[in-house]
Amino acid sequence: MGGAGRLEYDKRVNRVIDHVRRHLAEPLTLAELARVAAFSPFHFDRVFKAVTGETLFGFIQRVRLERAAAALLARHDASVLEVALDHGFASAATFARAFRARFAMSASTWRTGGAARWRRRLERKPRKQLRNSGKARGRARRHRERQEVAMSVRLQQQPTYHVAYMRYVGPFGPRGIPELWQRLMRWVEAHGLEKSDRLGIAYDDPGITPPDKSRYDACVVVSRDFPADRLVERMDVPGGAYAVASFVGTAHQIVEAWQSVFASWLPASGYQPDDRPCYELYRGETSVEGARGAFRCDLCLPVRPL
Repeated sequence: MGGAGRLEYDKRVNRVIDHVRRHLAEPLTLAELARVAAFSPFHFDRVFKAVTGETLFGFIQRVRLERAAAALLARHDASVLEVALDHGFASAATFARAFRARFAMSASTWRTGGAARWRRRLERKPRKQLRNSGKARGRARRHRERQEVAMSVRLQQQPTYHVAYMRYVGPFGPRGIPELWQRLMRWVEAHGLEKSDRLGIAYDDPGITPPDKSRYDACVVVSRDFPADRLVERMDVPGGAYAVASFVGTAHQIVEAWQSVFASWLPASGYQPDDRPCYELYRGETSVEGARGAFRCDLCLPVRPL
């Protein structure tokens, strides 16, 4: 398949991935998703696996379970059954079997310490690499950063953004995502969009999702009548109520900053995460003078009252 053909396949499958994420709690059929991709239902599961490396319904099941796992930790007032139904499972028994098969523990165990053990196991190798690279920070400094981020959080209404985006699938870190942004910015400059706002959307929690399945979109805001382009796909990033924290730091530090918003600010805020994507909002010149590798942006967490 030529380069143009591969791009077209990627774009169509990405439309399905975006559709699934917006409709996780609803029944999702092969025929419906094939229509979204404009492929024949007869072959679509093979096409999806060829592009993504996992079956269509394996992907749907994984994302439902990972979203539910995050909700179990964020929504302390919700029962396991409520979380299961909110994420597309027909019953508590169905959810329990699937959850245990995915995480090797019950949902109750996940809530009472199992999630922390899972996160440590999943992150052990990346953390070791981080220490070897000389980027590790002491506990006191990490604690100060958590406090600073938590104190700067503000609640505000964000608009709906219409964006053009490029997608990366793989481990979050200092290579894949920066290289994605470099490709997008070349496209941005070629289309005269240097002054437009940019958004970075990480759909997966690196403490829950395997690194090779994690997805990230680099986006630039465009008008709704902006001409189609084979190198990018377009979508709406929903607006509404968001908790917004100002961030200044490096690509290594931004993961810690996100964790600080969730761990330090959210539990005492009277809010819970809403089912919309978190994103980083970049405006104007983002580099920090005199600080190599540092940049500034807003961390935007969608919220609703408890």
